Amino acid sequence: MIDTAEFQKRIERLRAALAAKLRVKGPSLEAQIRRAGRRLPRRQRRAAATLLGAQDWMGHPRLARLVDHRAVKGAFADLDAHLAGLDPSAARKTALLRL
Repeated sequence: MIDTAEFQKRIERLRAALAAKLRVKGPSLEAQIRRAGRRLPRRQRRAAATLLGAQDWMGHPRLARLVDHRAVKGAFADLDAHLAGLDPSAARKTALLRL
């Protein structure tokens, strides 16, 4: 079983990484993922959908036991690895040079 407090901490860290790396802000993870849109590759959007589904279930004590732990850990790892590889300053330079 995933600890609810630890799950929420990881969600907050993911939200902070989205805000820092992709400059996407919003009141919730769902809004941030929606605003990121195609800036996230398909695999990362699927991982985010897995996390959003798990986030809904983690709010309910009985349903929280049914969450697939491997899928959630894999989704966190996939999104964290992708966001760690992004460099916002290089993206700004590339955008400026393409202009």
